[in-house]
Amino acid sequence: MTSLRSVSAVLTLALLAFAPQGAEAATKSHQTITCPLPGGETLTFVKPVKLGDLPKIELDYPSKVTLFSFRDGNFLTVAVDESDSSRVRLVISAQLNKATGAYDGQLVIDSGGHELQLDNGPVRCKTGS
Repeated sequence: MTSLRSVSAVLTLALLAFAPQGAEAATKSHQTITCPLPGGETLTFVKPVKLGDLPKIELDYPSKVTLFSFRDGNFLTVAVDESDSSRVRLVISAQLNKATGAYDGQLVIDSGGHELQLDNGPVRCKTGS
């Protein structure tokens, strides 16, 4: 019985030694992605910690992210209008530029109210913590 307790204590200490601690864990869990939008605005995502989760997004009109992928040097996100999910509000597709560390790609955004108002062009998104 004593040896079982010793093994249990050693395993517990080993798990604690290798577990992320304090600021390091917070940094990994709160990585941000910032993308400039047409008109001088900036869009910032907080990268979800769990694969498959979707970040919150704030655009001129209530929108929700329906697709988000940020891995293997690729960044893809799609957001739709909250009240009309058939209306795409934002698409960003970008790839990691290893020389700059930024994600370079294309952006399409609909910033119109009742009328469709599309804008598209290149985008350079940056990561931070």
